[in-house]
Amino acid sequence: MKQVIQIVIFGLLLLFTHSSDGLAMVGNQFDVSASSTNSILTPQRSTESDIQLAHHTEEEWQEFLRQRRAKRNRLKRQRRVRGERRKALRSKRRTTRSARKRQNRRRLARTNTNRRSAVKKRSGLFSRREVSYASTEKPGTVIVETSTKHLYYVLNNKRAVRYGVAVGKQGFSWSGKSTIKRKVEWPTWYPPKSMIKRKPSLKKWAGGQPGGPNNPLGAAALYLFQGSKDTLYRIHGTNAPSSIGTAASSGCIRMRNEDIQHLYSKVHNGTKVIVR
Repeated sequence: MKQVIQIVIFGLLLLFTHSSDGLAMVGNQFDVSASSTNSILTPQRSTESDIQLAHHTEEEWQEFLRQRRAKRNRLKRQRRVRGERRKALRSKRRTTRSARKRQNRRRLARTNTNRRSAVKKRSGLFSRREVSYASTEKPGTVIVETSTKHLYYVLNNKRAVRYGVAVGKQGFSWSGKSTIKRKVEWPTWYPPKSMIKRKPSLKKWAGGQPGGPNNPLGAAALYLFQGSKDTLYRIHGTNAPSSIGTAASSGCIRMRNEDIQHLYSKVHNGTKVIVR
């Protein structure tokens, strides 16, 4: 009986010991879960070892600073290079514009010089002067060279007075021999019917335009006849002296007013005129 009681007590002790371990285990699991929950809810503090790992070493930190300075300097150089390129480009554009302006000024100067030279040459070419002129016609004859736009008053010794003239434009030019049978200073102008037909605005002068500075016949007119027939062509002055040296008239021979007055004083009725 005593042995049975001892066995029962031993068994109860074993059972109690087993139960305490289970509770301890359960308690430990509870504590672990609780600590896990707290770790989730509450930020964990880094340990000393973690802080040491987060920082660079002194050499690494100096290398980082060196690379950052190098990058900053590189960006500065790039900005400086871009600025210099933009400045050079602006300077080049200014230089190009200045060069273009200089070229335009030189071109304009050359054009003006050439124009003045042409005007001077033209003025000299068609100004009145005495020149050498070989002709079989007797002195006092008037010869018109339509190709060169010159009128020659033949003198002795193969000389002639040369005048610049305007001749008939294309479709109105003519050639042949005629005679001066009428001389008039500041003549009245009667536009031909064919001209009035071409320019209806001239109809107001059908009865004649009085002589004067605005009259197309200018200061004087020499009327050309072939036999007793009026050719309707004239050697006359003009109110458009810039047309001298061109083919601009309707068939008549235009001269500057001072030139027609000079020729007017030399020729007479019956003077022979050759247009060729």
